[in-house]
Amino acid sequence: MKRDYFTDSSFLQMTPDMERVREDTPTTPLPNQGEGGPVYSPDETQDAMPVAPLPNVGEGGPVFPGNNPGMPNRPGIPMPGMPIPGMPMPDFGSTVAGIIGTIISSHPRPNQPCRFCAPNMNRTGMIRFLNAATGYNPFIIYVNENEFSQNLGFAELTEYEYVSVGMPTITVMGENGYIFVQQQIDVKLNDIMTIAIVNTDNGLELQMIMDRGCTRGSNLSCIRAANLAYNSGSLSVNIGNQRVNFPNLRYRAVSNFEQIWPSLYVYTVSRELGARRPGVNNILLAAPLNVQADRNYTIYLLNWNANSVDTVKALVVEDM
Repeated sequence: MKRDYFTDSSFLQMTPDMERVREDTPTTPLPNQGEGGPVYSPDETQDAMPVAPLPNVGEGGPVFPGNNPGMPNRPGIPMPGMPIPGMPMPDFGSTVAGIIGTIISSHPRPNQPCRFCAPNMNRTGMIRFLNAATGYNPFIIYVNENEFSQNLGFAELTEYEYVSVGMPTITVMGENGYIFVQQQIDVKLNDIMTIAIVNTDNGLELQMIMDRGCTRGSNLSCIRAANLAYNSGSLSVNIGNQRVNFPNLRYRAVSNFEQIWPSLYVYTVSRELGARRPGVNNILLAAPLNVQADRNYTIYLLNWNANSVDTVKALVVEDM
């Protein structure tokens, strides 16, 4: 059973029986000035014929015509939303800009056919996608010619899906067909990975994060942290008052897994104040975390407003 909590710096009481908390944090998409992209053409003999649709805010460019109109949509798993009535609202003007302590599970559905496998291919790995890119509208994602997710918004995570071993091509594009990223990834036998869409100084990139590598004792769990907060600099994560600590994670750094006892903790995300006050940290986020036995967790740190370094949101995800 998953436990999710809502808190700020002045409200850290543990409430393990509350239901899932949902919070939507709107962002203003940034314009993609100067960006362009190829026209996707699954048939190499077919000329790529760009069209001029009315672009979405923050998008523009060539159009992907699509090739599987009958494919069912694969919505992402949404970020948490409305707070529980009666609980105090956070002060977004304070230093605590992120307020979510949410555990999201995204395991493969049982007995599902492999939608992204080659015919007669039984050598597979598993992948899922995380949209960590602030300032963009939702993305459509293709694996080779097959639609993986139709509307993956910021801080949303897809379920794991099986894919054939090999070098599939990943296409990330806007709702009007603008191609942001198109690249091959290497999937090896029994790989399990999260593919994060991340901001860079030159646009967007894919970051492959392996979801294996945890060795733990009986009834223990494992946890790690990943700093995908584009504009927030190095961040530190502390769980349970130094029981587990991930200090000074630079942007795009992913820590190693650490063992942790199942329990209810408070974790914080902070940044060192700098040369004027070395060793003193400014807490940006504080939230409860319910660690269950025999699980792997990743705390993803995201920057939900590119114009402010302190707007950090945490997405706590259960890994395979």
